[in-house]
Amino acid sequence: MRLSYLGTAVALSTACTSIQSSSIKTSGMSASMQVVADGTGQTTASATLNVGSNSTDFVDLSSGDVLVATAGARSQPMARIDALSVISYRTSFNGLDTDGMQYTIALNRANDVGAPSSICVLPKPFNVTAPTGNGIFSRANSDITVTYDNVGTQDSMTWSIGGGCVKGLVGGNVAGDTGSFTIAKGTLVPVGASQSGVTCQAQITLTRARSGQVDAHFGSGGAITAMQVRTVTFNSAP
Repeated sequence: MRLSYLGTAVALSTACTSIQSSSIKTSGMSASMQVVADGTGQTTASATLNVGSNSTDFVDLSSGDVLVATAGARSQPMARIDALSVISYRTSFNGLDTDGMQYTIALNRANDVGAPSSICVLPKPFNVTAPTGNGIFSRANSDITVTYDNVGTQDSMTWSIGGGCVKGLVGGNVAGDTGSFTIAKGTLVPVGASQSGVTCQAQITLTRARSGQVDAHFGSGGAITAMQVRTVTFNSAP
């Protein structure tokens, strides 16, 4: 039940339930954690705890239980967020987004063993050099060449595109991390006939991701991932 940052809350909100952490042991939880650097100097650490491996049953931290994120010498408690019954926790850091920066997310508990060591390391940052914000690309007739710097890593690279007049969210993998790839004409289609002649703003999001190690005290497992994410806006024309 995760998108780039935490959840397809709208789609599943009617089926979501929550349980107080005081009613469940750490060994009965799974964890979904992300650390996202956006290129502005800000990095956001987020975490969702679930009951077992059930993606719609959320753990709501009781008094005495807390999630804490640490980067470098800085530790910060993570704040509770309730988005349509999807319970998650989040905090942000400034200036701690460099290549190799280690983040640790700890679940500290008052009356049970915690999970202190879910660890991930940020991959190399990069900049998207094309397209630019004033670029105009025909959905029917234009290939879109995307270029970026700081290439040659072994981390996974993915892309996605969405926009007001574009049908759905399309995307794929970037092979080889060479700094250039092409999105073929016809990949983007209008929402419907009424939008076929419309020009709108669309966004390309490029993500470099590196998997970390979730603390083994989460008995139902989970994942923690560190990401460098960049978004560029362009004009999508008929």
